[in-house]
Amino acid sequence: MSLHRRSFLTGRAVQRLTHIASLIVHCQPGHFAVAEAALQALPDVDVPASDPRGKLIVLLEVPDDATMMARIASIETIPGVISTTLVFHQAEALEEARLV
Repeated sequence: MSLHRRSFLTGRAVQRLTHIASLIVHCQPGHFAVAEAALQALPDVDVPASDPRGKLIVLLEVPDDATMMARIASIETIPGVISTTLVFHQAEALEEARLV
């Protein structure tokens, strides 16, 4: 596929992205199990590592940055969550840019 300058200027070049982010979520030790279950229930969320003393590593894979920010906001409202820290964020192309 060949992309030309005019495709970008007219908005016909579209590139689908995926946003990958990792977070550290601190929660109150007494609420750890409930917070972890609530995190696992959220769409696009994975909890690959956790420490029962209150730390969880959370991975997000979402289609855009607005969804990522909404997911982080929903994590912050889980009962027992003290803080959410964004550690890493990267946007990657799902495929080469294509003309529509």
